[in-house]
Amino acid sequence: MLRNTPFGATPTYKLLLGLGLCSLGGAMLYAYFKTRDDDEETDSNDRRQQISGQEAPAQKPQKEVCLKIIVDNEHVPLIMGRGGSNIKLIEEKTQAKIRLRDKDNGHKFCDISGLPDAVKAARVLLIKEIERAPMVKLELQVPQRLASKLNGRGGELIQEIRSSSLAKLNIDPNGRNGKAKITIVGNQKQVNIARKLLDDQIEEDEELLRSMEEVEQRREPRRSPTNSIASSSLYSSQTSLSSHTQPRDKLMAAKGEGKPMEVYVSAVASPTKFWVQLIGPQSKKLDNMVQEMTSYYSSAENRAKHVLTAPYVGQIVAAVFKFDEKWYRAEIVDIMPNQYNPKEQVIDLYFVDYGDSEYISPADICELRTDFLTLRFQAVECFLANVKSTIQTEPITWPKSSIAKFEDLTEVAHWRKLIARVVTYKERPKSTTAVNSAAKEGTPLPGVELFDPADNAELNIGDLMITQGFALPLDDSYPLRSRSSTPSTNSDSTIEELCVSNPVTPLTPHSPMSMSIDVDSITQAEDEHLAQQLQHLQHKLNGNNIGTTNPNKLTATDLENGNNHDVSTTNGSGTH
Repeated sequence: MLRNTPFGATPTYKLLLGLGLCSLGGAMLYAYFKTRDDDEETDSNDRRQQISGQEAPAQKPQKEVCLKIIVDNEHVPLIMGRGGSNIKLIEEKTQAKIRLRDKDNGHKFCDISGLPDAVKAARVLLIKEIERAPMVKLELQVPQRLASKLNGRGGELIQEIRSSSLAKLNIDPNGRNGKAKITIVGNQKQVNIARKLLDDQIEEDEELLRSMEEVEQRREPRRSPTNSIASSSLYSSQTSLSSHTQPRDKLMAAKGEGKPMEVYVSAVASPTKFWVQLIGPQSKKLDNMVQEMTSYYSSAENRAKHVLTAPYVGQIVAAVFKFDEKWYRAEIVDIMPNQYNPKEQVIDLYFVDYGDSEYISPADICELRTDFLTLRFQAVECFLANVKSTIQTEPITWPKSSIAKFEDLTEVAHWRKLIARVVTYKERPKSTTAVNSAAKEGTPLPGVELFDPADNAELNIGDLMITQGFALPLDDSYPLRSRSSTPSTNSDSTIEELCVSNPVTPLTPHSPMSMSIDVDSITQAEDEHLAQQLQHLQHKLNGNNIGTTNPNKLTATDLENGNNHDVSTTNGSGTH
């Protein structure tokens, strides 16, 4: 077929060879240009990445992970759903795998496996299912003292329970039978946790009550014998360096919180100068410490280890109390010569846990073992708020009958539980004597209202002092204010309403009595007060006002006649 063409004379093999070379050349040319274009494109991409400062991201395959969470058995039905429908739906949405297996009797392991994003999404959905647990509401009736404890210190305790359980708690003080009502709302687990924490607090409160009952049963009244020659200094608490104590701070803090405190009145100088102990776990600790101190210092060998060679004012020592032969902590507030034997010394001691004072021989005190200082000093000096003395000319000087009545109403140092509410305070009087110059300043004295919770009727002791003629109201509004501030929440509104409807005329020893008090008893009280005032004036006219007598200069005749009685502070121990 190529004979009549220009290739007719060309041998066949040459034609085939030529065609083959042409095809090979074309293929090589295509390959060359193709490779060149690819290289140019790659170089262009490299230049663009270099310009942008980024490297080509490395695409690595993600590895599967497994997350293990622990769930309560009660939440398993919520996770599973009917026939396992919830788990299947979560697996379809997230592409994760979910498997439940036993952990213990109350919990299961929930294993979530898959890619990280899938596992994270599945966990979120599972938690949402658990949070859909039905809400439970539980109401508890608890003692008022426990409710006050939970709300104390700014509600720290109740906030801690809420935080730990994630349940909602509400306290209503107006529960049934005089108790407070606590409402707990949350899922079953949250409610169970909150209930357990509350039960712990109730158990702790009951243990405290048992301890207080034990203290009241074991404690003996601190009364000194009437023939004791020890006469305490009226100024001991003012000179004491230990006047700034934690119990005093706690009592002052109660004023800001507006809550009552349970106290014992441990010593009395007058209604405007007395000492209290706060009732609490420290009460039993104090009794245990006194018992241990007495056991230790009763040994002559131990006393020999703690002999005081150079006592000094402000030193905290161990001292024996002559009435009960027990050993207590005390502070040296003065050192003076013995008026009967100038070669000997007499030490004025202030018992830091009770508030009473006593003159004592140096032989009856010892160095205090350091571990007996761990417990804070317990005596807190107070004054009765909203009252003043019936001696108009000297409102801070009280008749003996008024002091005796106040001791009787408070059952001083017989460890009767009273309720104290701090309503005011005053600055500690500044002293000019050398001894008093050591006193701490800046420690205000709390003014309290005292209530006797006898027979479920909290009686205001200040009111009783006034209505029975042993004190005068500090101002005309006292009866209304005092009665409306009693700690009992059930009686507040009733008493306040009665006061508003029937205003009470402030009572003085010379005013008629319109309340339910016998007129004859008032007349008798008035006569007693008049006699006290005449006696007081007679003392002043005769120059025998013992209130200003220096205790260092009391003579033997004074002691025999009992003229030192006005400068002594009566306590439950009677050593004042």
